[in-house]
Amino acid sequence: VSMRRAALPIALLIGIYLDSILFCRLNISGIRPDALLAVAVSAGVLLGSVKGGLLGVGIGLFMDVLFGKCVGLSAIAYMVAGAAGGMFYQKFYADNVIVPAGVAAVSALLKEHIMMLAVRLSGGTFSYAEMVGAYVLPSMLLTVALTMPVHVLLKRALARQVRTEHRAGRA
Repeated sequence: VSMRRAALPIALLIGIYLDSILFCRLNISGIRPDALLAVAVSAGVLLGSVKGGLLGVGIGLFMDVLFGKCVGLSAIAYMVAGAAGGMFYQKFYADNVIVPAGVAAVSALLKEHIMMLAVRLSGGTFSYAEMVGAYVLPSMLLTVALTMPVHVLLKRALARQVRTEHRAGRA
């Protein structure tokens, strides 16, 4: 198996490790970045909406089955993140890390709002303003900060595949 074919599975395994083990132990007041969201967004930017969305659904279902209480919520959020990243696929300005970072910011906000809505609909009570200020925005900023190096590393690892698909798209 060539390195470029193994890059995405390796990124996913590292993301799973970071989200489920390392960040759980390092978190401060429950605040932690979402490494798998960073992978989904970056994959969308590099490989397109369909591949990014499919990867996002897979990530979300995996996370829902292993760690979630309601199967499908994370799948929707990660699918949207991957597909949204794909909106910038093959755009000249998508080479900049600001694009995936911006998509990650919006996607993290959307994901956390989906989760808050699910908690509210299941009878949970919380202060919306406190939740956004104390958890959602800090987590979003950490996810944005993590998305930048993830994107640089994935872009480098997938460079040949991205160039080949880009040339095939022009033909």
